[in-house]
Amino acid sequence: MVAQAQVGPVWTVEQYLALERHSTVKHEYHQGQVYAMAGGTRAHSQIAGNVYALLRAAVRGSGCSALTSDIKIRQSPNDYVYADAVVTCDPRDEPPDQDWIAYPTLVVEVLSRSTERHDRHDKSDGYQGIATLREYVLVDYRRREVEVWRLDDAGTWTATTYGPGDAVALTSVDLSMPMDSIYEDSGL
Repeated sequence: MVAQAQVGPVWTVEQYLALERHSTVKHEYHQGQVYAMAGGTRAHSQIAGNVYALLRAAVRGSGCSALTSDIKIRQSPNDYVYADAVVTCDPRDEPPDQDWIAYPTLVVEVLSRSTERHDRHDKSDGYQGIATLREYVLVDYRRREVEVWRLDDAGTWTATTYGPGDAVALTSVDLSMPMDSIYEDSGL
């Protein structure tokens, strides 16, 4: 999905959250600006669903929760975004009526032509500022390629790229995702 700016006044966080609770369209919020999200392709949806299913099965019973693209992620007090899948293991994210989380362990973005730049730069910078985040996963939409950004013990973010035939290692949730499972039924 790609965000497109709404023309108008600066929004408060409270106004944005109220808008989202009653809107039929998803919006992201960046420093007072509200951005409407566009829909994705069938392949994008299939890949995101495959990844979510793998994450959900991996964290079941662990105290962690795998969530879909319906939950907002608070990157900072003035930045709220949506990801394609997210895992949180923090009890502060447990209130069932809360429509956002602030303490993700793992975030997955399925790239698309319209979102790749935003996901690789703007969102990545915001995610890497979240103290609880351990891995940020970028799933390519053009070919079987997955990039995993991982926070090491020294506090440095490093990337590992996986290709066809590989299994993507997600250490934060102790999961190995075969590339065939990620891209199953996507046409790639």
